Amino acid sequence: MCVFCNLPDSVKLMNNEQFFVIKDKHPDSPGHCLVVSNRHVQTFFDLSVEEAAALRDICLKAKVWLDEKYQPTGYNLLINHGASAGQSVFHFHLHLIPRYG
Repeated sequence: MCVFCNLPDSVKLMNNEQFFVIKDKHPDSPGHCLVVSNRHVQTFFDLSVEEAAALRDICLKAKVWLDEKYQPTGYNLLINHGASAGQSVFHFHLHLIPRYG
């Protein structure tokens, strides 16, 4: 069973029609979030054109929230594609990782 399918709304920080944002269970830094597709697809390359546009929109929305809450000085946006690239959950998600320094 997929760990991202059927998550309760109570763990979702924000959402749009195509994606939701949750806190990472094992954060690399304070505020580390995951942007997860509502539709169960494995990789970025499986997203529709509409989903790709919605991904940008929710990333910008999450950045505003993170800027206000944590005041990071930079960000990493990370997508692992395939097991050999480090993907361990085969449901599309993007790591939005605030950086400080």
